[in-house]
Amino acid sequence: MGTVLLDDVGFMANAEYEAIKAKLSTLFSEMHVEVPSAETDLFDSGILDSQRLVELLFQIEQKFQTQVDIEDFEIENFRCIEKIATLIVGRMNESRLPQLSKVGGLSG
Repeated sequence: MGTVLLDDVGFMANAEYEAIKAKLSTLFSEMHVEVPSAETDLFDSGILDSQRLVELLFQIEQKFQTQVDIEDFEIENFRCIEKIATLIVGRMNESRLPQLSKVGGLSG
């Protein structure tokens, strides 16, 4: 009963991804920015410029308690809400790995 199946892990990851996308949409609203959809190109549409990108990075680090590293500074990572959510999920999962290896006995 306590066994987590691969499908369950995928479902949990997808649920987390969807929750992060929703939280990002709310974050943009709080920044007084309207984003029509999670697929909208934030640069081509003029929604993100250099000043808003800096504000977005600050808000992401605050709201998601995660750090955006310099290696993440590729325009493609911030092109749309979906890509930003993928970046955040990856960062959050990286921060959990050391904890999982201690608890679950994973070795590298």
